[in-house]
Amino acid sequence: MSSLADRLRGIVAGVGTGGPAGAGALAERAAHAVAGRVVPDESARVLGGRVEQHPAGTAIRVTRHYPADARYGHVRLGEAVAQVLEATDAFEVLTRAWPSGAEASDARRPALDDLWLLDLETTGLAGGAGTQAFLIGCAHLSAGGVTVEQWLLPGFEHERALLALFAEWSKGRGTLVTFNGKSFDVPLIDTRYQFHRTVSPLAGVWHTDMLHPARRLWRLQGSAYGPVEGSCSLGTLEQRLAGVARVGDVPGAEIPGRYFQFVRDGEAAPLEPVLEHNRLDLVSLVLVLSATLQRIARGPASTRDAYEALGLARVYERAGQWPEADAAYGASIQQLQRVGRDPSTLADVLRRQALLRRRQGRTSDAVAVWSTLAALRGAPTALRREAREALAIFHEHRDGDLWAARQHVHALLSEVRDEGRESAQHRLHRIERKLQARSGTDLLGSTDRAEG
Repeated sequence: MSSLADRLRGIVAGVGTGGPAGAGALAERAAHAVAGRVVPDESARVLGGRVEQHPAGTAIRVTRHYPADARYGHVRLGEAVAQVLEATDAFEVLTRAWPSGAEASDARRPALDDLWLLDLETTGLAGGAGTQAFLIGCAHLSAGGVTVEQWLLPGFEHERALLALFAEWSKGRGTLVTFNGKSFDVPLIDTRYQFHRTVSPLAGVWHTDMLHPARRLWRLQGSAYGPVEGSCSLGTLEQRLAGVARVGDVPGAEIPGRYFQFVRDGEAAPLEPVLEHNRLDLVSLVLVLSATLQRIARGPASTRDAYEALGLARVYERAGQWPEADAAYGASIQQLQRVGRDPSTLADVLRRQALLRRRQGRTSDAVAVWSTLAALRGAPTALRREAREALAIFHEHRDGDLWAARQHVHALLSEVRDEGRESAQHRLHRIERKLQARSGTDLLGSTDRAEG
């Protein structure tokens, strides 16, 4: 009976443990393995692409152009592209709200003249050092529409070539736009360049991740039963913004498995839905970018409901656009007051507007909002207490109306049952002392006037 070491030596020597018969079986298995490997030219033909050569290997490049007159749902693609390319001021607001980061150089400030989009399909959904990007999808916008370029990895041994070809294409391009790219796509692809000891072409590129503004604008949605938190996936957003419902789209969880099968058997046809999924994600990202910039440019009048107006106000406020934020908060408040079935969100918006006005030094305007919040029926107790405390502070220290201050503290004490009660009682005692002192002063003044 042969040992494990003997069997390993036999394999290395090219013969199996069964002598010539074993060698024949090994040769047959090797032949099958070669036959089952990816043939790039054939895969490119099936996928409608072409093979790109590089000294480090090959990649399959697939190009698709979506003309300006094409429709995606009820949105004409050319209109969406034009709204992006013409929204320079709105894009600056967006990049102030979510700066690219310290790695971006001042010389490559955000610009729309050569904007491009990136989306990866990977061998795993969790990321990590062992995850590879087997498909790099990029989109470039122009007056003629949207052009999508994709590079497919025909085998793991070609990764260096794939990365080099992508670097050549992306070199010198302008602002990068992704969807969840800051957390996933960009760190992953940077890791792969580090693995090959080369510099990532994304280093220093101005990068805007649309996931964050999309969550501000569209996560909270109204319903007959009040607000609900909706999904902000690209599939959900394209349905909401353009009425698109994908049919036959490959689930994201299936994508890595399809690629592994492709590497094993060389059959490229099952990868076509994966490439189409990637292309549609990029087109959807154009719609999300367009809708976001359109709302920033046109203000609260462009929003569909109170919740979009609230999200827009938060985008403005994050960017330091305080007058615009105040107007958007006001629009949200008006709509919520008109509907009248969501006091919790209304109270939250009132609080945000009051804090914004106080930050601007508009104290009297903030007091008006605090007063509305304090009187709002159905408002969360914590927010109503915050409003009453703000009003008590204002009347005690700013306008000197101690009677109004005492009234608000009494109302506050009727609701406070925790550690905040001691602070409220301390405030009440101080106000009472001030009232007593003021009464004594008034009495002495009246006596002096009578004697005179």
